This record gives sequence, structure tokens and C-alpha cells, in this order.
Amino acid sequence: MSKVKLHRCSYTFLHTDLDACWKVERALKEQGIEYEVVKHGFGKGKRPDVFALSGQKLLPVLELSDGSVYRAESDEMAAKVRAGEVS
Repeated sequence: MSKVKLHRCSYTFLHTDLDACWKVERALKEQGIEYEVVKHGFGKGKRPDVFALSGQKLLPVLELSDGSVYRAESDEMAAKVRAGEVS
């Protein structure tokens, strides 16, 4: 089984609730879900790799073990992870 891939910003050192990517990463950690971090550039630039994957440029994005892609607001994403709806 493949790991979940967390496509997130490069600010991996920022561990506050102001960081949308950290909210989702923390939920993955809390649930013991194995994941791989895929870092993308700073700011809200074009992010062609993210756009190709999800059809938009915002982060975070989860690439699930079944190959599907999930993107929503970070609070919603974290809640779904905690509810066991993401793996």
C-alpha cells in the first residue's frame, strides 16, 4: 500500500495554526497515518505541479493511497483526517 502524499508549502518549520499546511500535517501525525511530504514553492505562485495534480494552485493537497486527490480548506481537511475519512 502506498503512503499518502502531503503536498505542502516549503515552510515546514512553521508549526502554528496560521500555517494551513501544518494543520493537515498535524492531523496526519495525530492519526498515525504514514505520509510523505512533497514540498512546493513559497507564496501563491503558479505552482504548475500542484495545478497539474489538483486543477488549482492552493496548498495543502493530499494525494491519497488510492491515487485520488483531495483539496479543501485546511480545517475541513484536518477534520476529515481526524474522522478517519482520509487514508
